[in-house]
Amino acid sequence: MEGNKIRLFMVVIPFIIAFASLGMIGLFTSKYSTVTEVLDFESITRVSVMGNVTAGSVRWNGTHTIFKITDGYSYVTVVYKGLLQLDNATSYAQVTVYGIYYPEGKYIRADNVLFKCPSKEEIKTLES
Repeated sequence: MEGNKIRLFMVVIPFIIAFASLGMIGLFTSKYSTVTEVLDFESITRVSVMGNVTAGSVRWNGTHTIFKITDGYSYVTVVYKGLLQLDNATSYAQVTVYGIYYPEGKYIRADNVLFKCPSKEEIKTLES
């Protein structure tokens, strides 16, 4: 009887470890969405979305940087608490916004904003 328990544990434990590992990988890997995909979400959702900053859309309201991003098909507003040094006259090639999408207002409250440019540097942020 004791030998059967040991064999059972030897078989079950690797499966538990494998499923736990797959679950952790799923939790910590995020799929990047397009703006169009994000607009299809019907409930409040954490997102990682790539798009281009729309030229002329960048505004500072005293506490938040507000701008729009596009994937070439759709637009979504991004609200970031703090000042982002974005050029309002041009758009960046590839912006990645991490935050929460609110479908009722069709906007993303961003926790972090990164962009790819020729220098491949992160946007400087000034937290308020």
